[in-house]
Amino acid sequence: LPRFHSNESDKVAVPLARTESLSLDSSRTRPLTGGARAATFAVMCAVRNAISPDAESPYQVRAVTRALEVLVAFGSLSAPVDLATLARHVGLHPTTTFRYLESLKARGFVQHRDGGYELGSPVFELASTYLRGLSVWSYAQELADRLAATAIETASLGVLDNGQVLYIAIANGQRELGIQSSPGTRHPAHCTALGKAMLSALAWPEVEAILAAHPAVRLTARTLVEPDALIADLAAVRTRGYAVDDEERVPGVICIGVPIRDHSGSVVAAISISGPAFRIHEHGIHGMAQLVIAAAADASARLGADGTSRQVRDPAMPSSAPR
Repeated sequence: LPRFHSNESDKVAVPLARTESLSLDSSRTRPLTGGARAATFAVMCAVRNAISPDAESPYQVRAVTRALEVLVAFGSLSAPVDLATLARHVGLHPTTTFRYLESLKARGFVQHRDGGYELGSPVFELASTYLRGLSVWSYAQELADRLAATAIETASLGVLDNGQVLYIAIANGQRELGIQSSPGTRHPAHCTALGKAMLSALAWPEVEAILAAHPAVRLTARTLVEPDALIADLAAVRTRGYAVDDEERVPGVICIGVPIRDHSGSVVAAISISGPAFRIHEHGIHGMAQLVIAAAADASARLGADGTSRQVRDPAMPSSAPR
């Protein structure tokens, strides 16, 4: 890992030249703030799972495992953390905990400040590297297959690309009366559950820009094309947590979509199920939606989302469309 330097106006440390010594000087690192602390959440969870008792093997080095337990503990404690509290939290003797802290501090992963310990900036660097490697594309087909098997309906996963929904994974849960399509297909955003799930996270001017480039065309008698109707529908999506394509793209077909978020809370994709209207109504739209919500939560967790907020910013939807 590189050493870090900063100035008073910086909130995140800046790496020095890579040619410098790999030994970190803890006096030159800065504690994590705001977004930096949030960005490390996924990594801390991953490490916690990796060192859980269920994951023990004869090849683990106990000292390393304990040092990681000390490091992971910062994810659930308010910084700065005093030695006694930290030792009690990890179940180790204060002297032992102190030795691990000193080793971590020597590499800049923790710092001693204001009478306690807190995470150092190298933790954020590792977290950023981990998060940069995450992509919904890596898990898309697996997520679609799992949802299709659970819902016994066609499952799709798509992203918003140039104002249209690009389907990147599709799994057929039932061949008979299933909804047939294939990855690489594009459909309008205004009349698909995937599209409306993703549009619901955008500010209205962004939605307007998409509709200007791809006008809302009436594909069935139930397609919503008027701005007022679309505004109300997107507001309903945000309230209940899922979007519904109620025979708006294909007559007799209902789709239910839920947005997928990344570690920053941004919507990066959506996942849905589709099926004949009679079958979806038989099971109940709300009940089927819970399966999609669970699948989206799983996908979001894999991308580092903490699950504490379904909506991360006010999309600023007007109460009615401009005349």
